[in-house]
Amino acid sequence: MKAGALILAGALLCAAQPEKPNIVFFLTDDQDQKLGGSFPMHNGVGPMPVAQKELVEKGAMATNWFIHTPICCPSRSELVSGRYFHNIKKEGLCPNGHAAPSCCMHVDEDLVNNATMAKVLKEGAGYTVGIFGKYLNSCPDKAPEGFDAYFANGGGDYFSPSFAVEGVEGFADGMWHGGPDNYTTSVVGNVSNAWIKRVANGPKPFFAYIAPKACHEPFTPAPWYADHWDPAWPPHEPRPVSWNCSFESRADHHYTIRTEPMITEGASAKITQVFQDRWRTLMSVDDVIKDTMALCEDLGIMDKTYFFYSSDHGFQLGEFNLPFDKRHVYEFDIRIHLLVRGPGITAGSTFETLGSQVDLAPTWLGLAGLPKPANMDGKSILPFILHEKDKLMPATKKHLDGFDVPEYTAGWRDSMFIEYYYNDNNTKCIPNCYNIEDASNNYIGIRHLNGEFGDTLYSEFQTTATGETVFDNIDFYEYYNVSNDPWQMDNIYNSTLKANPGTIQALHNKLRMWFKCAGESCP
Repeated sequence: MKAGALILAGALLCAAQPEKPNIVFFLTDDQDQKLGGSFPMHNGVGPMPVAQKELVEKGAMATNWFIHTPICCPSRSELVSGRYFHNIKKEGLCPNGHAAPSCCMHVDEDLVNNATMAKVLKEGAGYTVGIFGKYLNSCPDKAPEGFDAYFANGGGDYFSPSFAVEGVEGFADGMWHGGPDNYTTSVVGNVSNAWIKRVANGPKPFFAYIAPKACHEPFTPAPWYADHWDPAWPPHEPRPVSWNCSFESRADHHYTIRTEPMITEGASAKITQVFQDRWRTLMSVDDVIKDTMALCEDLGIMDKTYFFYSSDHGFQLGEFNLPFDKRHVYEFDIRIHLLVRGPGITAGSTFETLGSQVDLAPTWLGLAGLPKPANMDGKSILPFILHEKDKLMPATKKHLDGFDVPEYTAGWRDSMFIEYYYNDNNTKCIPNCYNIEDASNNYIGIRHLNGEFGDTLYSEFQTTATGETVFDNIDFYEYYNVSNDPWQMDNIYNSTLKANPGTIQALHNKLRMWFKCAGESCP
C-alpha cells in the first residue's frame, strides 16, 4: 500500500472512533467527610466554597461513598487498579507494610503499576494521561505504563517539594526539586494546568489526575492562608460522644481503641490546631479547582469534560481518643465525599449508590466507551449519574446504551466491603503519646445501609504483627447499628450473637464471600 493510502486509512480509522470526553480527577489526602471537612458541608460552612459552587451545585454528590481501605497506599492502589485489597496484596511477609521488595503498605506494587486505568485508557481509547502530585506512597521514579505526563511523588513536603518527572514540557526528565518558596499544592496546580492547556484541543482526549498533598500531616498551610479563619467557621473540631470518651465506654472495642489514654488539655489544643490547619491547606486545593475550572471554561471544553473530586479516606480528630490519623474501620475513617460534574449530570443532584473508590476506574473507562477488564473488581456508576442522554459524548452514550439500566441499578450491591492490614505502630506524642494502631488492627468488615441487616457495620479482627493474615483465627468482633449509634459506641455483637446467632452467621458468611471475590464475582 502506498504511503498516501496508509495515511488516508489511518485518518478514516481515527474518524470512525466515537468522540470521547476529557476527564479531570481531583484527589485530596486524608480529607474527612464525617467531621465536616468536605461535602456536604456542615451548617453551610467549609474551606472550599469554589468546590461547593462548581461541583456540588453544578454537579452530583454521592451520599453513601466509602473507602475500601482507610490508609494511603492501598487506597490509591485500589483506585488506579479498580481492584480490592486482597487481589493486589503482596504474598508473603511484608513487615511494617514496607520491608519486602515492591511492597507498599502490603500492596504488591507490580500488580498495580503494570495494570492501571491509565494504561487501559491509553491503549484502549487513545487517551493522553497525565498525573500530577501524589501517586503511591512508594512512588516509582519512572512513569508506569500509560502515563504520558508524570509529575509525581509519594506525598513529599509542603515546601521545597520533589517530584519524579517524565514527559512534562518545561521540565527535564528525572527528579525536580523545588525551592523553599515552592508550595506543593500550588506547584501541582500550576504544572497540571499548563499540561491541560497544552493538550486540551489536541487530537486526543485527556485524563488529568491532580492529587495535592493536602490535607495530610503535617498540615502546613500556604503562607497566604496561615492565619486565616473565617468568623463563620467553627472554633474547634466536632466533639461528638466518641470524642475523648471514657475507658468504660470503650471497653467493648478492639484493643487499640479500648487502651487509648484520655485526651489531655495539651492534646486537645493540638487537635484543634490540626483541625484548623487542615482547613487552611484545603483552601489552596480550592484555588486549584477554581483555576482548573476557569481554564477549561476559557478553553471551551466544559461541555466535553467530566470533573471528579474525592479523597483517599477519612480521618479522626479525637474520636475514640485517637488524636489524628486514619486506619480504622469506623465511619469517620471510611466515609468520603465524591463529587461529579459533566455532560448529562443533573446540576445540584445527589445519588445514594453504595460505592467506593474501587468503582472509579470502571466508571472512567465507561466514559471512554470501554468495558472494564475482567480482573477489575469495581463497577461503573454511570447508570446512576447520567440522566440527560442527549448531552452525552458519542463514546459515553454508546457505552451507556449497552446497559439495561433498570436491571443494572436494581441488581446493584447492598453492602460495601472494608479490608485493612496492620501497618505500623504509628504514635502521636502531643506531648502525651497515643498509639494510633497496634497489631490488633487487622480487620475485614461489611457495611450495610438497609435491607435484611439494616444500617449496620460488622467487622472481624485478627491480631498479627506482620499483617500477613487470611483471617482464619478471629479474636475479636464488632457490630454496630449505625442508625441508632452513629459514632459506633455500643458494640452489639455479643447481645446479637446471644439473641439471634443466625444474623451473625449470615454476616460472617457474606463477609467471607466478599473476602474471596475477584472480578465479576464481586458484588
